[in-house]
Amino acid sequence: MKILVNGPSPARGPGSWPYVMAQHYQADLVNLSQAGAGNIYIADSTISELSQRKYDFVAIMWADLRRFDIKVSNIDVFNDTIYTAKHQKSMNDWPDKIVTPINDQDYVDDKWVFGCGYLNTTDPSIVSLFESYYKHTDTKSQYFTSYCRMLSLQGFLKSINQPYMFVGTRKLAPLASMMHLYQQLDFDHVINDRSVFDFARELNSWEHDKIHPASAAHEAYWKYLAAAIEKKQLLTNDKHSTH
Repeated sequence: MKILVNGPSPARGPGSWPYVMAQHYQADLVNLSQAGAGNIYIADSTISELSQRKYDFVAIMWADLRRFDIKVSNIDVFNDTIYTAKHQKSMNDWPDKIVTPINDQDYVDDKWVFGCGYLNTTDPSIVSLFESYYKHTDTKSQYFTSYCRMLSLQGFLKSINQPYMFVGTRKLAPLASMMHLYQQLDFDHVINDRSVFDFARELNSWEHDKIHPASAAHEAYWKYLAAAIEKKQLLTNDKHSTH
């Protein structure tokens, strides 16, 4: 079984729920998730990957809906910041990670710059790239972009008959003005009642940075996801087909 995962930082790193999931299914995992990534990167890089390789199941964790990403021609211009796929994919290996016969980070398109950096840093190249965008947008327009990316990816996944699930970094909750888009999500494929942060708070399970959930929270979150996957029959034999 081959699984593709994409998302932001709570979907990457040792002990995180994608690796618990892969162990549960004894599956090969390709994880394109990157710290700082937003929903443009998540949607577009997933479509690109699925256009090149086949997977039995796709799991998408959507990021903060305010984030904005840009694919650039020369990523080396942004060497002053950590908020790029080039930097983050270099951080996605660890001593006991399986990297043969392929390292999944080799599949990451590293020419992405993440707008999360603008929200969290003053790195000059990030400010130069994103200042105009955040100056001329508000929460409504940022949510609009994210929801349109969700629906675009949903449509693509359905068009190729790809089994999948959507989850949120935190519970997906629409603005009133975005309800018409939110309601277009296929909630048969959305697992949205609880987030990994809910489990982190309940278990007081946090990484050293006190920001990201630790392994106990990820393990509890996976048990919740596994039960929902079974209930929604997202991996039953009739849906377990590749394109």
